[in-house]
Amino acid sequence: MQKFLIAVAPLALLSACSGGGSDGLQAGEWTMTTQMTEIDIPSVPEEMVAQMREQANAQPPNTICLSDEDVTNPVEAMFMEGDMGEDCDFGESAFEGGVINVDATCQATEGPGTTTFSMQGSYTATSMEAEITGNVEGGPMEMRIASTMTAERSGDCEAETQADS
Repeated sequence: MQKFLIAVAPLALLSACSGGGSDGLQAGEWTMTTQMTEIDIPSVPEEMVAQMREQANAQPPNTICLSDEDVTNPVEAMFMEGDMGEDCDFGESAFEGGVINVDATCQATEGPGTTTFSMQGSYTATSMEAEITGNVEGGPMEMRIASTMTAERSGDCEAETQADS
């Protein structure tokens, strides 16, 4: 469960880059801050959910390096390498004209269930803002999350960061 919450933040930034082209989005190091606004897990006591929300919101900003290739269309490869699932459908997602409209449905990596994400927001060449929702259904633990994300390009990628991306 914590893997899911931790995985959402970097995937949010990568989801924003999905679709046919960068439309001026600049490659480089991006710093992202995600604030959980909702965590709903019916099978977990509210005290534990509150604790999870607090831990998620106490996380420091996430930094990621986006290469020239990444800003063109990174999301499918990144989702498939992560904990979110190997079989993802991005439907009618778009990232163009300053508007972010990304939807993804992924099959669970282990066992039954699906994860769906929706990200709606806006971007410039050096910044992004979006509202993100995620649902896990059909598996051993169903949940819904919602968060806000802001990201800014913070400079060029460091050499060792580029090797990791």
